[in-house]
Amino acid sequence: MKKSYINKLSEYKYQINQFDKTNFFKSIFELLDNNNATIIKNEITSDINIEFYATSVKPLLYYQEHNLIDYHLIILIIYSLYKQQTILEKYGIGFYGIDINDIIIIDSKIVICINTTFIKDINNEHFIFNSPFNRELKHFFSPEIININIIPSIISNKCFYYSLGSLSVYCLFGIKINPENHDIDYKIILKPIAQTKLYWMILKSLSFDCNTRTLIFI
Repeated sequence: MKKSYINKLSEYKYQINQFDKTNFFKSIFELLDNNNATIIKNEITSDINIEFYATSVKPLLYYQEHNLIDYHLIILIIYSLYKQQTILEKYGIGFYGIDINDIIIIDSKIVICINTTFIKDINNEHFIFNSPFNRELKHFFSPEIININIIPSIISNKCFYYSLGSLSVYCLFGIKINPENHDIDYKIILKPIAQTKLYWMILKSLSFDCNTRTLIFI
């Protein structure tokens, strides 16, 4: 599977290269619609590139490593990645996990996952795993993904909610949640933002029971 990457073509012009999944690049294009995005197809390699305009493009990891993530940016990260997931689901695919290295922030207002590292088809709101796959704990997975021990396995697409919640905890507090540890007290970890709307949203997204897991900001 090809990895996408960013090229800076000029002071304000950027290009995301090497998409190999047509429906995935559609989600990128829709999210970049207000940045004068253009789709370019290489007729020789069939790669799909997207060119767009921005004043700033940085990886999420840069923000995390430089302690630049606050309450409001976390809300934007959750909102944007959930919006991308919603767009993907229109095409019958979605994220079942997150790699922080695949996420970029554009103009401090658009957050996008630019790689298909953890993309699968969705059938009736579920992912079907028919073969072994990468489940390294350095990435962000739900407990049910980590605990798959039979192939094939069917997992609810709500596994993505947990991934978003654990990514948010890592970005805010530098704590990498181990989804195999069911004794984690999330209320203690989230105490610095206790009783806020973000607190309740993250807490509910991290439910070990995917049937009660939600992603609602109210």
